[in-house]
Amino acid sequence: MRRRSSSIALFLTLLISVAAACSSDEGSTVDRDPRPSTGTPSSSGGSASAAGTAGVAGKSAVTAAGTTSSASMGGSGVPSEACPGLPIDASADAEAGAASGGAGDEACSGVSVEAEAVPVDLFVLMDRSQSMGERVEGSTQTRWEALHDAVQSFVESPGAASIRAGIGFFSLSGAGDDAYDCDPSAYAEPSVPIGLVSEVGPELVAAMNDVAPGGLTPTVPALRGAIGYARTWSAEHPGRATLVVLVTDGFPTQCENEPDAISQVARAGYESPQHIRTFVIGVGDVAKLNLNNYARAGGTQKAYLTDAGDVTATFVDALNNITNHALACEYQLPPPPEGMKLESDNVQVVYTPSSGEAEEVPRVSSLGDCSKALNGGWYYDNANGPSKITVCACTCARLQAGRVDVRLGCKPRLGLR
Repeated sequence: MRRRSSSIALFLTLLISVAAACSSDEGSTVDRDPRPSTGTPSSSGGSASAAGTAGVAGKSAVTAAGTTSSASMGGSGVPSEACPGLPIDASADAEAGAASGGAGDEACSGVSVEAEAVPVDLFVLMDRSQSMGERVEGSTQTRWEALHDAVQSFVESPGAASIRAGIGFFSLSGAGDDAYDCDPSAYAEPSVPIGLVSEVGPELVAAMNDVAPGGLTPTVPALRGAIGYARTWSAEHPGRATLVVLVTDGFPTQCENEPDAISQVARAGYESPQHIRTFVIGVGDVAKLNLNNYARAGGTQKAYLTDAGDVTATFVDALNNITNHALACEYQLPPPPEGMKLESDNVQVVYTPSSGEAEEVPRVSSLGDCSKALNGGWYYDNANGPSKITVCACTCARLQAGRVDVRLGCKPRLGLR
């Protein structure tokens, strides 16, 4: 963007830089959606950090490796193809400056403030059905033993210490008791409530020790209860991203057995005021069918699959990628500095890839507009009192290695007119 030298002296450049990436996930064959997708799966996560000095814009860096998926549209109406933003040009910038109180022939101005990625809270919903007791192909371990080792490895990793996590299991009875296993409210009571991994890590491992594979697979009531718990937690902890991670090795076999019912539950959670996203991790060959549908309905595009050659390592990789995915899609709305009033209608989001021209992510009114926004978009968690900026799923797929700038005092371009 062109800036007159006279305007440069009037403001500190607002560059709240967040190196963001949405890694494409190792997906699965979907038996209800024949459209192809391409992309390179990612297996490594990144980290988040915040720093700032007096008079200098603070930064929160989030990095992850990977490329984007090119599937066109998920079953939930959420685009999974990466949506390019709008090109930035001098005339548009001048119009934005005029609209936000500028002279009209120069770029809008603002003040640099520190921004941080939204911290992540995970609730892991773990399938403990009898098939989890089967041996992993080419291994002496059962699926359950491999997942136990994965949970222990994850909670002991330094990068997980600042993440909050909890865990629950399904079925509850381990014996096919419909009266117990089909009650969603029972799954709203976690085995280990969400807490800092540095504090509850041993409890998560102990919970895995206390449960053995058994029973059927009541996925629908379990997911409904887990999302209910996540929604309550999210409402009580604003400014955080609460996620449900569904870990399963098969189809639902108890209570409601139609796979589409799982997608409906996941979609309801994503479209709720708390925007609870459902991530899916599949274990074993039988997990390949329908899992992408569940993930797309839950706003997360594609399921992760563990590798039969190393279930433990690939499960940990999936958890790392999930935490980075969430960080790359949600940002805290930075508070204005003292003496400046935040005008929520004058906020821009700009993405600058590591190679290429900067592009503005247009603003949309809500999650519901994302499926209609060809250039992607971002929206507030609460239009009347915003605290978070969330980008649409297809915009998240666009954000690879690069920089996301939040600019206060600049009129955004609208994704839908």
